[in-house]
Amino acid sequence: MTRKKIDYSLAKKISQNAALTEQLHVVEQNPESVIEIPLSKLQTNPYQPRIGMESESLKELSDSIEANGLLQPIIVAKDGDVLTIIAGHRRAEAHRVLGKEFIKAIIMDKVVHAQLALLPLVENLQRSDMNPIENAIAFKKILDDKIVESQNDLAEAIGVSKSWLSKTLSVLRLPPPLLEKIKTDKYSDITVLSALNKVDVDILDKLYNEIKNLSRSDALEAIKNALLKPTQKKSRVEISKNKIVINTQGIDADKKEKIDAMISQIKYLLGN
Repeated sequence: MTRKKIDYSLAKKISQNAALTEQLHVVEQNPESVIEIPLSKLQTNPYQPRIGMESESLKELSDSIEANGLLQPIIVAKDGDVLTIIAGHRRAEAHRVLGKEFIKAIIMDKVVHAQLALLPLVENLQRSDMNPIENAIAFKKILDDKIVESQNDLAEAIGVSKSWLSKTLSVLRLPPPLLEKIKTDKYSDITVLSALNKVDVDILDKLYNEIKNLSRSDALEAIKNALLKPTQKKSRVEISKNKIVINTQGIDADKKEKIDAMISQIKYLLGN
């Protein structure tokens, strides 16, 4: 998905203060507002999309913080004595791994419920390693909890297209075991995953294993072929009077290499 500049018009509707972009810009550009707070007082944002943290990635971050210090303070919402992380869950966890008791933070006062839900989404959507399933779960929770009125409003708020949001949500209709496999494989093509919803559940797992390493166009072609009835499926080999045409689209690289080798042998036998 092509990232575009985020539009916070919805945030302006739900907050009487500045738009979220302006708020974040102010706090991030104001080093005087950085304070140290106890890790023990922090609570996780219930709308935080990032569900899992890979141990290797977390160790790299911990090592970096140990060597260079925390380069970017976390951002925290304060409601009475409750401090909720808005941005920086991994940084906070890395501090815990290092056995630290305090972390540098910027506190945002008067954060309304809708902002608490939308800000983590915005931060995580800018990450290239964001898992589509985690995105989908976060979006669904926002909609289920009536933070926004519709998918259209949510798409507008976080700066994504309505079709992309709809496709992302549709991923959750896939069987749970397959969703776990997709997460493990770190497969992230929303268009392909959305198209898998049309396939019979009995062949879903096998088909996913066949297409997960293909290009988008080849994967979609394989899904399209899987949707055809057996009598409708196009033959891989078309033979006419003077020529043989072999369709290798959607075939994995190893098989295609073997087919190409066989074609080369045939050409050699024919003297071509």
